[in-house]
Amino acid sequence: MTSNKKFFLSALVFTLIFLLTVGPMTWLFARKSLEPPWDMTNKIGGFYNEPEGEFSVLFFGSSHVYASVSPLELWYNTGVKSYVFATQLQPMWATYYYVKEALKTQDPQLIVVECNMMGDDQEYYDDGVNFSFMDELPLSLDKLKLAMVSAPAGERAPLIWNFMKYHSRWDELEDQDYHTRRSQLRDPYRGHVLLPDRQVTAPEVIPMEAGESGALLEKNVEYLEKIIALCEAEGIDLWLIKAPSNTALEETQALRMESVEELAAAYGVPFDDFNQCYEAIGLTTADFYDQRHLTGVAAARFTDYLSVLLSRRWPGLAADSGDEQWSADYTAYRQALAAS
Repeated sequence: MTSNKKFFLSALVFTLIFLLTVGPMTWLFARKSLEPPWDMTNKIGGFYNEPEGEFSVLFFGSSHVYASVSPLELWYNTGVKSYVFATQLQPMWATYYYVKEALKTQDPQLIVVECNMMGDDQEYYDDGVNFSFMDELPLSLDKLKLAMVSAPAGERAPLIWNFMKYHSRWDELEDQDYHTRRSQLRDPYRGHVLLPDRQVTAPEVIPMEAGESGALLEKNVEYLEKIIALCEAEGIDLWLIKAPSNTALEETQALRMESVEELAAAYGVPFDDFNQCYEAIGLTTADFYDQRHLTGVAAARFTDYLSVLLSRRWPGLAADSGDEQWSADYTAYRQALAAS
């Protein structure tokens, strides 16, 4: 065998060994959130283990939507299957790529985007936010594109290959790191974060700071427009909402939600700010886990209200009220809700 052939054979063997080991090593060292209610590894990673074409409705956005919408409650009320594919402080560019990611395996009739992050004005977020929406995404061209818009040059590589971020976790590794398998991830709540009954802060009004206005960040507008265009191209209905969250009434955020409403109207997309109808929903300030997130009991109440609107506006959504797995998960969910 010539030296060139030996070199290429050695390179091929090395590449094969690297490819066979890099995935498991990356997963071993990756940060995992497996303890409820903040078990986001189960909620995001588990989405990929759901049956293809399972969901008629998909919810996207930040923590405001995963703390407000219960797919199991919605299913019990309507028979419509849904999933909340959301992460903490999920910026609009991440929401756009999460929608694209979901459409690789699902064929929803309706997409619901919670617009809290339209009111934020950051071009980039810190590692805590970025890795929360990047970690569980499988490698793909869309993941590469998301990394490119989520961090400035020089800070993107770890978002693509998070082993660069977590390789020093030797001393932190636990049994769950060794024994958790991606293929076994599942969230019976379908992305919902069921928060206990706890009111930790009093309501307050947060005034506008100097220089703030109701103007929307151009980057946010760009990616909302991309979401609108994607849904239109795929023939999927889009509903923009603002989940209940203003126990802390932020004057700037309220103005920016008015700007979102105007933008939605310009594109002919429905928008509902549910902070404007607490009485109709049956919510009070005592229904909040903290200033911006509903308790699990209040989320069930809000989802009941949402179910009625959903049924009226989209009466043709596919439904399956007889699914045994959903029925069993709903029973366990109601038991957890009673104990929360």
